[in-house]
Amino acid sequence: MEYTHYAAIDIGSNAVRMLIKRVNNATTGSMSKIVHLRIPLRLGQEAFTIGEISEHKAFELKEVLRSYAIIMKLYGVKKKNFRACATAAMREAKNGEKIAAEISKRLDMEIEVIAGTEEAAIVCQAHTGGDTNRDLVYVDVGGGSTEISLISNGEMVSTTSYKIGTVRILNGAYDNDVKEQMVRDLELMAIDHPKLTIVGAGGNINKLFEIALEREAEGQSFKTEMLHSLYDDLRSVSIEERIEKFKLKPDRADVIVPAAEIFLTIAHALNATEIEVPSTGLVDGIIDGIFIQNQNKAARSGRKKTQFLK
Repeated sequence: MEYTHYAAIDIGSNAVRMLIKRVNNATTGSMSKIVHLRIPLRLGQEAFTIGEISEHKAFELKEVLRSYAIIMKLYGVKKKNFRACATAAMREAKNGEKIAAEISKRLDMEIEVIAGTEEAAIVCQAHTGGDTNRDLVYVDVGGGSTEISLISNGEMVSTTSYKIGTVRILNGAYDNDVKEQMVRDLELMAIDHPKLTIVGAGGNINKLFEIALEREAEGQSFKTEMLHSLYDDLRSVSIEERIEKFKLKPDRADVIVPAAEIFLTIAHALNATEIEVPSTGLVDGIIDGIFIQNQNKAARSGRKKTQFLK
């Protein structure tokens, strides 16, 4: 049986991810994850400190994307079923757009440098049509930015991108005024929507939740008091000890602490006692968006054909 495959690439400030999904049922949109790869390039380390991406990093990015392109070819991913998005590091680096254009041309792979608001909209793609009984705050903490989206009655009401992220914090490359503005915005949001549920996205919150499950968390959420406990435990030991004690990869062991700090700041501002972790991120949202777009195109084409036959 021949399957249709969709693919997405997220060129982030900390890592470059690729996800390939197989369509099991085109009618229901049921898919299975087939390939999920992550290479920690740390583009933000240069973009947020010297303001541009070096020639060496640009070369590494090109080689990573070349490898991903080969894998996508093996799975027969068509261009209409693929999208590559670059986020904070590439959009803030002075040469980010230029690098994206050069790599796009060399690899015949279009790379879009997207705005923070679009990034947020893509991330919560999977949630906008789902739960209509609760007010949700979708939070995606990345290396260079934090996207916060309010979903009410199943619709996205607002989305904001803040220039505060894990790689920025590690490099001391963020403005504390941004953090204060984020807190003020969230406190106002909490007044208008007193019963908010936080939905966390990104590799760090997924890893924190994984550690929490080993302790006493259950289901798809964990208490913010447990997150605070984990945060205290993680920051009390060295990076080497975190790798050993919590079974973390080296490129996760340093960023996981500022990630926990950002989530705790948000939870405190919203008076939230729990964080749900559905284990989805930008790559999932990209694929969902492409699939919906393709389904809509097919439906429009079918209607035109029917009208022509009449």
